[in-house]
Amino acid sequence: MPFINADFKDDLPSRVDIVDIINQRVPLKKAGKDYKACCPFHHEKTPSFIVSAEKQMYKCFGCGDGNGVINFVMKFDHLGLVEAIETIASESGISVVYDKNVKPVDIGLTRYFDLMQRVGQFYTQQLKQSLAKNKVVSYVKYRGISDKIAKRFELGFAPPNSNLLLGFEQDYQDIADLKVMGLLGDDQYRSGKYYDLFKDRLMFPIHNNKGNIIAFGGRLCNNNFKAKYLNSPETPIFSKSKELYGLYHMRKYSRSIDYILVVEGYMDVVSLHQAGISQVVATLGTVTTVEHLNILFRTTNTIIFCFDGDKAGEKAAWRALNITLPVIKAGIIIKFLFLPDKEDPDTLVKKESSQAFVKRIENAQFLSKFLFSHIKTEVDFNTIEGKTLFLERVSMLLGKINYETYQHQLLEGLAGEVNQSVKQIESILERQDMPPQSNTFDISKNYESPPIMSDFYDSDEKYQAPMSAPLISNNSLIDQMIGLLLNYPSMVDKMVMLRVRKINNADILKKLADSVLLQEDITLETMVEQFPQKKQQLLNLYNKKRILKNYDYKDEFLDALLKIEERQKEKSALLITNEVEYTKSLQARKGKLKS
Repeated sequence: MPFINADFKDDLPSRVDIVDIINQRVPLKKAGKDYKACCPFHHEKTPSFIVSAEKQMYKCFGCGDGNGVINFVMKFDHLGLVEAIETIASESGISVVYDKNVKPVDIGLTRYFDLMQRVGQFYTQQLKQSLAKNKVVSYVKYRGISDKIAKRFELGFAPPNSNLLLGFEQDYQDIADLKVMGLLGDDQYRSGKYYDLFKDRLMFPIHNNKGNIIAFGGRLCNNNFKAKYLNSPETPIFSKSKELYGLYHMRKYSRSIDYILVVEGYMDVVSLHQAGISQVVATLGTVTTVEHLNILFRTTNTIIFCFDGDKAGEKAAWRALNITLPVIKAGIIIKFLFLPDKEDPDTLVKKESSQAFVKRIENAQFLSKFLFSHIKTEVDFNTIEGKTLFLERVSMLLGKINYETYQHQLLEGLAGEVNQSVKQIESILERQDMPPQSNTFDISKNYESPPIMSDFYDSDEKYQAPMSAPLISNNSLIDQMIGLLLNYPSMVDKMVMLRVRKINNADILKKLADSVLLQEDITLETMVEQFPQKKQQLLNLYNKKRILKNYDYKDEFLDALLKIEERQKEKSALLITNEVEYTKSLQARKGKLKS
């Protein structure tokens, strides 16, 4: 993000008219030398919000809020400092002065933004003018979307033919950029020709927080096709793990943002706006990421995840919970809203009133309630064994939380669930963290115990007696590495992965490392569910190395990896030595036979 020149920032309030800027957002009435309105930041019937043209300030005598034009736009438009200054300057016809010491904006990115805006306009025009538009227009009307809301979200239509090229075919730079943006592909049947990747679809432009179109989502209106939705790929201006559909519209059309409802689809966002519920965003075909959460936390203190009420919805909610726990912080409230089976926000808000849907939002489950209730469904909570398993699973999640106050509150909630005191629970958790006690009996230094064959030591070789100079058992080291990896998956990078792949007889470790590298912010549940028959054993290894604060997992992991590598080198050298000796012996025997 560019930095604004400090002098420009300081001078801007004196170069603009605060009355004009605020009046565009809140209708003002003349009251003597000042202007008056009902405060936009709290509900009131009698106007107590005063704007002073002389002082270039605003003040609400109801809620006490007051400041200058930049702060007003930041608060009203839900923008950051730079975005607010850019907005004010744009509305006042003033060119922004950026800090010259900061690297200038990439010209290529500016070109991409301009191109995507033109493509968005093309799709919007096609929704009005295309001869093939009837099917899509009928679908939009069937879904109850008004012209006003369609215009708000700049909905469009990608015709069935390659009409996109008509506006850009003479410009080779545009064609190259359209390919980079994932809108055109090379036609494998016709050399030098291209085809539209989005065809015969209702188009949903995806905007960044400044309102620039950065990508598209397209929906087929023919339900006979399995792939209903097609989304833009990752591009230089679009990363689905960092963008949220509807964020720009939420900030623009919400008077206040007391909460943000996170849903799963484009149409859910559009339909909720249609129903007057604008505090909503959708993830773009991916699970909620840490980047998404950080964006949401900067906008509001309450996040409500909304999912279908079926098993898939609960599974998705559980993934969101696991991603949220490590980043939750002071002042943040996380809730979960589960809809009736076979319903989504789009369908449900049409069946019942928007007031009824808002009531559902208000009654959403708190994270703690969902956490406890979800794990209870997976154990037999009426038995001692079930409660023990419940306690173990909740304690695993407690270890993920970095916000100590919330962690302690959940600990108190856990104690209440199992009818024990907090001290008893803490004592149990402390014992779980303690390493197993070593055998107190004296063992002769010459005693050589056979290695313990682990369930995760993937070897078909039969056990052989240890050699006179035994090496560290490979299998115990692999178990150790699996436990560390399950606790701290982010330590696996490409270099570590390359080394892990060279380990012999460690298929499970390799598969875990592969999945960690492929899926950012992978959860423990996702990792272990790949091995249903070994799930409990994996969880045991996880618990053995479970969440030790200020502990360097990577050092221990790399140390174990190095020991395995050294063992394999020694074994390889021994095999080579034995092979050489065998070859020499064989040659000697052959020489004697000849003589």
